[in-house]
Amino acid sequence: MSKTKYRKSMEKFQKILIPTIYGDVPTFLGAPAVKEKGELKGTDAAFLGLPSQGAEMLVGREVGINMLDTVRLRKASIKYGGYLPELDIDVLDRINLVDCGDVTGFYPSCQEKISDYFKLAAKKISEILEARCIPLTIGAHPYLVAKSICGMGGKLGIIHLDAHADNMEVHEGDRWSLACWVTRVSEIAGMNMKNFVQIGMRGPRNFKEQMKWYRQKGATVYTSAEIERRGIEEIAEEAITKAKTDTDHLFLNLDLDVLDLGAAPGLDEPLGITTSELLKIAYRVGKNMVTAFNVEWIPTPAWQPYQLPAWPLYWITTWTILYLLAGVASSKRLPR
Repeated sequence: MSKTKYRKSMEKFQKILIPTIYGDVPTFLGAPAVKEKGELKGTDAAFLGLPSQGAEMLVGREVGINMLDTVRLRKASIKYGGYLPELDIDVLDRINLVDCGDVTGFYPSCQEKISDYFKLAAKKISEILEARCIPLTIGAHPYLVAKSICGMGGKLGIIHLDAHADNMEVHEGDRWSLACWVTRVSEIAGMNMKNFVQIGMRGPRNFKEQMKWYRQKGATVYTSAEIERRGIEEIAEEAITKAKTDTDHLFLNLDLDVLDLGAAPGLDEPLGITTSELLKIAYRVGKNMVTAFNVEWIPTPAWQPYQLPAWPLYWITTWTILYLLAGVASSKRLPR
């Protein structure tokens, strides 16, 4: 794979040819575009878009969920370089980052296509993992990432950042709703729920039975009240220890509503963590041999579904990925 020069932050776009995925859509952070499995050799992290929830918008079920997450995120990322002065590290100098494009499909609205889409998405995620590369997935169903990791062999630990439990058996007749993904993951061979940790649960959209389920399974849940009482540094270190004990892989999954509604437009739950706390978690997880990272979706405010995107959440997502990779770069995992 040819080495592509990364642009520096604040450079005029005309000064360097930025690779594109399609049309006028640049690669994430201007990273080299990769189309073939063989091009992953020697890479450290691979951005992969899975704008699957967009099908819901197409049939009018949820106008707040859109299929433009990966397009907007790539465009938002181009304003940034890789140097973080507060950590004194240039992420893109230390991490060989590539962009693998998008896996498109129609899930979950077109129920008859779920199996086909899952196979296609899992194959792409597995290719990245097999190259000993960290998949940075946007819009993936967390089950697909977890299942792909377990397919490599070994035991899995998961840290999930979310306001909600997501452990229902069925939601609106759909076993594969994101409200059910934790339940589906608990059924995977190689997943011990004692290594499942959720950070940030809070609020009246959760049910008492869901917390009871977590306790029965032996999982750990840190509510917003416990985070406020103990502090995010202590919680993060403890969460990593619990997720990694007797496991071979660590998966970090992010639902952006773990953030407080004041952090950015599109969120709907108060008492969430701050962006600073999110970045601290990402950095610490990155330092601890993270295997994969996923962002479930990037909310669009209900009052703004067809207008310009609410950029703050795309910028926060870009920063989170950079901090995760900064942690990886600071660990003993690199250089290869």
